Amino acid sequence: MAERLEDFITKVFKPRPHLIGRGVVPAGGKVIIGGEAKSNKSWIVLNILLDLVRGRPVFGAIYKSGKPVLPVTQPYRALYLDQELGDQGLRERLMGPDEGHPGLLTNINCKGLDLYVKPKDTAMRLDTPEGRDFIDGELTMSAPAIVFADPLTKFHLSDENSSQEMSAVLRAADHIIEKHGCAMCFVHHTSKPFKDDIKQGGNRLRGSSAIFGDIDTYIEVTRLSNEHHPEPVLRLDFTLRRGEPMESIFVQRKRDGTVEWMGEGFAFGGEPKSTPYPRSKYKDL
Repeated sequence: MAERLEDFITKVFKPRPHLIGRGVVPAGGKVIIGGEAKSNKSWIVLNILLDLVRGRPVFGAIYKSGKPVLPVTQPYRALYLDQELGDQGLRERLMGPDEGHPGLLTNINCKGLDLYVKPKDTAMRLDTPEGRDFIDGELTMSAPAIVFADPLTKFHLSDENSSQEMSAVLRAADHIIEKHGCAMCFVHHTSKPFKDDIKQGGNRLRGSSAIFGDIDTYIEVTRLSNEHHPEPVLRLDFTLRRGEPMESIFVQRKRDGTVEWMGEGFAFGGEPKSTPYPRSKYKDL
């Protein structure tokens, strides 16, 4: 029932910490990690997942002062709903394709990690009652603090350009968040740029503007290296509705899939700090 204002403002609320500090992933928040095809979005997601379940700062990034760049204050249980890689693809990213090529878990003891994975299942849908029940069952079993759905487009058959249909999809996510007390992070593509395109940030997300308008945080991944480089440099830009503005973050994805922090830069293309790579050489990395 509705409350009188004087009662509401004097109520004692139990504080809920951000899963990733600085307003990046609020408790119960909705997040999108976006970027063009082959920008390494899924590698970024897997690294964030492993850092969350280990309770360590994202990408192991620490300022010289000792303060974490993207703070994680405790281990969190997480669920990864993969609709892109499938069983074999996900396993290869985690364990490596063969003995001579390491994967993300090569140097990580995964025993006891509270990370649940559900690879490729077309039953996972946000736009049908049956699909929502299926996802609900996965969350009831794993009880995660955060769910990653990769990619958003594979969790519905709605028209991405319809604000009404996409609002309904994201409303379904709201019900999941409310029922299970978790945060949700979707992976989504940006539109291909065209001549004289002036769209920036979340306005570049593919589909209706209702998608960007409905989330708390948008993280855009931009590949700065050429498409064939085995260890590309990436730039991460943040749009936060529950945090102060942040500078761009530069990272490098290593051959084994781990993502290493290189430094902070400027939102519109300045030199990243504390990096061995001058900006003029990004195209060769």
